[in-house]
Amino acid sequence: MNKFLNRRSFLESASKTALISSAFSVSLDAKHHTNKRFTLGLSQYSIRALLRNGSLDPLDFPKFTFDEFGIKAIDLWEGGLPKDKLDDSKYLATMRKKADQAGTDLFLLMSGALDASKEKREASAKRIKASFNRAVQLGAPLVRIFLKAPGSDPAKGIDASVEALKPLADEAGKKKLIIAIEPGASALSQKGAFLSQVATKLNHPALKLMPDFGKLKDNVYEGTKAMLPHTVTVSCKMHSFDKAGNQPDFDYPRLMGMIKKSDYKGILAIEWEGSALEPIPGVKASKKLIEKSLV
Repeated sequence: MNKFLNRRSFLESASKTALISSAFSVSLDAKHHTNKRFTLGLSQYSIRALLRNGSLDPLDFPKFTFDEFGIKAIDLWEGGLPKDKLDDSKYLATMRKKADQAGTDLFLLMSGALDASKEKREASAKRIKASFNRAVQLGAPLVRIFLKAPGSDPAKGIDASVEALKPLADEAGKKKLIIAIEPGASALSQKGAFLSQVATKLNHPALKLMPDFGKLKDNVYEGTKAMLPHTVTVSCKMHSFDKAGNQPDFDYPRLMGMIKKSDYKGILAIEWEGSALEPIPGVKASKKLIEKSLV
């Protein structure tokens, strides 16, 4: 059973967008929250350098995350797992077991992009459905994807996106999973207002949004605000820090303040993407800034 997110209760309550946040909050482990509403998570992508240089075995990531950072909510990245093990049931079961043994929880699996164009949607949807099967085996209730909305016309892009997402969301719902769309992959889907319109029009309990501060274009604050009513989890992207420990690319206290004023309750997942600091100090600095910004 996922300690941070109970699939069945979440899916039942998520049929009404206003209840999404409360579904998360009641399933949070109170001993590991950042405050009464939020708990910190960590994206495996943050420590990709350790995976690539072989200094950290992917199977040890859950224990490493808790031992090094005191974080229990794990956001797995398919690119951080061995390619030849992605569909190895034994390997996925071992990952799930090791996460349980470490007292951590695999709450999300990062997949790839859904191309909503008619020519490419079927092939990209097939790849994402494979991720659904992996997520079920891992016990991860969320599958994170990118949306590649075609063209530059918002109305046409919304229609194409809804048409492409509907069968995927239906499939996710059958498996008691929720799709979390992250900004990016195309000009339209880099805008929070566009993604919010897609989620509103589709109006599906298995399709929600995941703000990523580093991937929202034009105005990260307005984009985040637009996404919050449909938000199921948040990617707290970090690129660098100034001498005061602040993120110069965007105002974290302002972003956290917006989230606090919303109805969102749940996981704030650290995603360190910078290069000025090594992965461990980068994640620690990210954690410190988020905690400071929530006060």
